[in-house]
Amino acid sequence: MRRILQVAAIVLAVAVAPTAQAQGSGMALPVPTVTILQGDVLGDELIGEQRFIVNARQAQGFHTAREAVVGKVARRVLQAGHAIPINALRDPWVFKEGDRVPIVFASGGLSIEATGIALEPGIAGRLISVRNADTGLIIRGVVSASGRVQVGGE
Repeated sequence: MRRILQVAAIVLAVAVAPTAQAQGSGMALPVPTVTILQGDVLGDELIGEQRFIVNARQAQGFHTAREAVVGKVARRVLQAGHAIPINALRDPWVFKEGDRVPIVFASGGLSIEATGIALEPGIAGRLISVRNADTGLIIRGVVSASGRVQVGGE
């Protein structure tokens, strides 16, 4: 299965080949200016733009805006000068699966805090499952940028 995905990625990279500078037509897509390794964060200085000849169907599989890729994390190696597939990036994690995280319930003047074990990676703003370290119960809460998991309350 992995080999099939690798071949598919190569076919897509060839299908969205860069145009010659003289043509000047096509669609400008964000591309890495250097090879980016798996796990690296895409900083603004690492992203440029390059024109490609693509149809609307081909463009759906690739990021079309610079803002959509800056600050994301590479799931795999991204070659310099190649269009960036949609599935090649992920949001940065606030914490990893298995990390101990603070769980917070706040309502009015009442605030209860406990420790939990993350059952999935924490991405700010996403709903995740956490196991309460004291009771063993699995609860769902929203991840904050500070690394806390907010459950119930306000």
